[in-house]
Amino acid sequence: MRKHSKNGDVLDTARTILYSILAAFLVSMVFILALGVNPLSAFAAMSAGVFGRAYGLAETVAKATPLIIIGLGITIASRGGLANLGGDGQYYMGALSSICVGLFLPKGTSPMIVWVLAFMAAVLFGAFWGGLAGFLKARFHTSEVIITIMLNYVALYLVGALVNGALQAPGGIPQTRALDKAYQFVKLIPGTRVHAGILIGLVLALLVWLLFKKTTLGYRIQTVGESPRAAQYGGINVKRYEVIIMGLAGAAAGIAGMVDVYGVHFRVLEGITNGFGFTALLIALLARLNPLAVVLGSLFISALTVGANAMQIQMNVPTSIVNVVQSLIIFFMLILPGIRKRRLSRRKHGGGLAVAAPADPQTTVVG
Repeated sequence: MRKHSKNGDVLDTARTILYSILAAFLVSMVFILALGVNPLSAFAAMSAGVFGRAYGLAETVAKATPLIIIGLGITIASRGGLANLGGDGQYYMGALSSICVGLFLPKGTSPMIVWVLAFMAAVLFGAFWGGLAGFLKARFHTSEVIITIMLNYVALYLVGALVNGALQAPGGIPQTRALDKAYQFVKLIPGTRVHAGILIGLVLALLVWLLFKKTTLGYRIQTVGESPRAAQYGGINVKRYEVIIMGLAGAAAGIAGMVDVYGVHFRVLEGITNGFGFTALLIALLARLNPLAVVLGSLFISALTVGANAMQIQMNVPTSIVNVVQSLIIFFMLILPGIRKRRLSRRKHGGGLAVAAPADPQTTVVG
């Protein structure tokens, strides 16, 4: 019976997501029509841009890679009852620390050593940036939402100062020097941007899934998220776990920064994140905090972005329509469960009245 109920919940969630996506596309058709473009032709161009050529699929995977990893961090934080809106800042710290490893280690150092040290640096600095917000919440009861958002700006301006100053490459462009070619991640498909970092993302997704399914740490994080008071009563140090949870979330975003630098950009420059943190938050919500579903959600959102670029070229439809679709998906995901619950409640209430009503008013017994 319990298994059946669990399967029912999964089906309900899947239906909610599917209906939300369909509703979002239907509503976005109105905006496309307002531009004087046939929505069906526009969506056909979008689909062809992703699935009509190998490059579109490869670009989708490349764009999804950092989103998967940051989304996993947000999943950990959210399951622990915390809101991590600092993905961009933590990404910056991971990117900055990892590029320093690649630039300042002696030339001729083994690529494997560089990658391991860069990975460790990204984990440490990302975890510090996320853990700082967790520490402030645990120690001073500050809002992790506000702190993580403000730390985004601190990291942004720190990177801006360094790429315009001490770490600036010759030429006056606000960026660091490029990594040596030997240290750049291997391309899985030659001629595209798909690199070995996607394998890191997939492994991390599996590890986070195992974290919550098989480990005591995952159970404790989940308990803290569901009921801090019960967790405290059960002997869990909630304040310590708030720091750990935010540290793990920050470490994931830091890894995303390292992976993006070593696999795509090969340097750190201003504006490198492109709002990854908030997009990854949307993906985590779309995936209902399921680590494996985060992979699918990241691929879906990335496919929308790649398809929108093709749609703009072929149909002259602004790529901002993707932002409209993403926002509408979340909007419908928030309201559809409430609408469904209200309808079920009305049916149940109506059924109760029908049973309570006497078959013949004349047979009603009074007092």
